[in-house]
Amino acid sequence: MTPTSAASVVGPLLRIAYAVRMPDGAADQTDGARLIDSHVHIWDPTALEYSWLEGELDRPYLPAEYRAGSPATSGVIFVEAGPTSKAGEVAWAESLGWPELLGVVAHASLEKGRAVADDLAVLRAAGRTVGIRRMLQDEPPSFFEDPGLLEGLRTLATAELPFDACIRHHQLAALTALLARVPELSVVLDHLAKPPIATGDDGTWERDLRRLAALPQVSVKLSGLPPELRDDQELLSATRPWLEIALDAFGADRAMVGSDWPVSSMLPRQLPPGRWLSMVLGLAASPSEREQLAWRTAARFYGV
Repeated sequence: MTPTSAASVVGPLLRIAYAVRMPDGAADQTDGARLIDSHVHIWDPTALEYSWLEGELDRPYLPAEYRAGSPATSGVIFVEAGPTSKAGEVAWAESLGWPELLGVVAHASLEKGRAVADDLAVLRAAGRTVGIRRMLQDEPPSFFEDPGLLEGLRTLATAELPFDACIRHHQLAALTALLARVPELSVVLDHLAKPPIATGDDGTWERDLRRLAALPQVSVKLSGLPPELRDDQELLSATRPWLEIALDAFGADRAMVGSDWPVSSMLPRQLPPGRWLSMVLGLAASPSEREQLAWRTAARFYGV
């Protein structure tokens, strides 16, 4: 099923539409049910150095502001935000007294191979490190064939830490080939591999996503799509087909919600994280599926 054909499926459209009309910050109405946001960023340029921040992102984004936009969230996974000091970021997050913090997905240079084991030990000592992300989205195809990277992923599996894979859609095939060589490693794909929502899919993204989903150790985060839209695209109608395909490919027991706050909350939409979480939860076909998306998959994957 292509995004074009999926858009014609009535499915849960009315449930999602209702959710999107909820007040800003209202994540869902499950009477106190558990809700884990699996992909949250925070940063403070006055505390740590970040070379990539610019524009409206170049200011502190801290837990209190996130909480105001998603008051129903009961737990969060903080995903590294690319500061110069990697281990320092874990310790800094722990120092904030963030009640909802369940764990940190930290950066590690996995291309170091077995030598990365020492870095993993440092990151674990610094705080609640529950996973590792080494950004791959800007790497050339040859990087996915680097023997050091393969050995680093195997070392990560030995350390019993899962991997957050952040790539772009054209890298899906390369990632699948790499992960097929590390079946013992638990992996979650961030942001559906940033699909070509603005231009449309010629079938390649869906084909490659389903091939990745055929690897049983891989899960997916239903997150990070707003930045992939054109300014003139409406959020619900533009993202729903892609989310449905991902949910169909992986199943609810390998899918989790994530807001990608604050990156996915930027102009022109100014989308509160709770509103995105609510919209995604509206995809669930049953209460049990909703539980998987809302917290069970994330809790199982990260061991929280």
